[in-house]
Amino acid sequence: MSAFETPPPALDATALAELARRHWGLSGTLSPLISERDQNARLETDAGRFVLKLSNAGEDRGQLAVQAAVLRHLEAQGLAGIPRLIPTLAGGDAAEAETGFGPGVLRLVTWVDGPLLSGAARSIAQLSSLGAYMGRLTRALQGFGHPGAFRPGFLWSLDNASDVADWVDDIADPGRRTLVRALFARYGARIAPRLSGLRVSVLHQDANDNNVIVDAADPGRVAGLIDFGDMAHGRTINELAITLAYALLDAPDLYAAARAVIAGYVAEFPITVDEAEVLFDLMRMRLAMSVCISSRRARENPGNDYLTISQAPAFALLERFERIDPEFMVALCRKAAGFDATRGAGAVRDHLGRVAVSPVVLPDPARAARIAVLTDGTHPDMPAFSDRTFDGWLAAQRPAGLPDGVAFYGFGPYGEKRSVYAADQFADAASPERRT
Repeated sequence: MSAFETPPPALDATALAELARRHWGLSGTLSPLISERDQNARLETDAGRFVLKLSNAGEDRGQLAVQAAVLRHLEAQGLAGIPRLIPTLAGGDAAEAETGFGPGVLRLVTWVDGPLLSGAARSIAQLSSLGAYMGRLTRALQGFGHPGAFRPGFLWSLDNASDVADWVDDIADPGRRTLVRALFARYGARIAPRLSGLRVSVLHQDANDNNVIVDAADPGRVAGLIDFGDMAHGRTINELAITLAYALLDAPDLYAAARAVIAGYVAEFPITVDEAEVLFDLMRMRLAMSVCISSRRARENPGNDYLTISQAPAFALLERFERIDPEFMVALCRKAAGFDATRGAGAVRDHLGRVAVSPVVLPDPARAARIAVLTDGTHPDMPAFSDRTFDGWLAAQRPAGLPDGVAFYGFGPYGEKRSVYAADQFADAASPERRT
């Protein structure tokens, strides 16, 4: 059975303490840590703080070997904030221990100090730092390989998104089923055919806010990353897509948050234009996969209300994105990654630089009569721009001596406050900031 089907280890503190003493010569205070599939405990000793990790008996041993290899690799690369693997007294990376459900693998890693991102106040600077840290991780993993990293059937690999498409039927709400089904259709028609030419590498794949460590003295700086249990070989851009999916879950301003994460990432690890163009859709597919998987598990475990409650943030974000043109978000991703917002924009700029400039409207505003339309009280009888009577008021301001039938323009001052954009029709679900 797999680790998802085998109960996690449940050794008592005395048994864990004896294992730590026997295999690492360490004794101290043990505190249990939350884990989905394994049994983890913090070990406080005179020599420092560590995490004792006992794997699920059903865990793939090859995947555990990947985790050990990647921690060694990242240590050699000098990436800060990553757990360091502590060798056993026998000189190995791990020891074997009985879990109660079969033999498991016992490992000891250093404790990464600092609060979790989940408990820190959010800021744009922090999101930029998150992107930069994940970019450094991606850069450090270039050139790393391991046979165990190839996990073609791994449920949480974004490359395997289509494998859970049929689970859309397990989503309880009909409207949400329709939404997610449309995302899979768009993915199959427009995104999946583009993936074969993209770069691949080994990925962390789980930068959620309970796996990201921030600096205790500066919560705006991301300082570390833990939990390498979802590592797999996949499309390199998936790392940024997954990071974005988690980072935007509770972002009040989706545009600013997305720009910050992407710009921070590409400053450390530039992405290609083809990767930038699929990034938004891959991010949504991560959310779609998440709600499909949790819906399937909820169907299989009808008494576990947590499985459906945990879907709420992902569905809320997907529904916010439904109110935004996806091509606008693709353009935002391109721009944040350092490219023109649309393909061909550079050619348009080049063309405009070669041709003579002509008026956009006639008569030419540079030569036509014009008046100043001020909102500072100069015109006390002027209605609001959005008022139906405004056009009539403006017509009555025709300059003296200007013949009937000859057009004139009304110009507002630079930087004026345009209250029309405070109206409800200009509200934006993605950002509290209004047009001005």
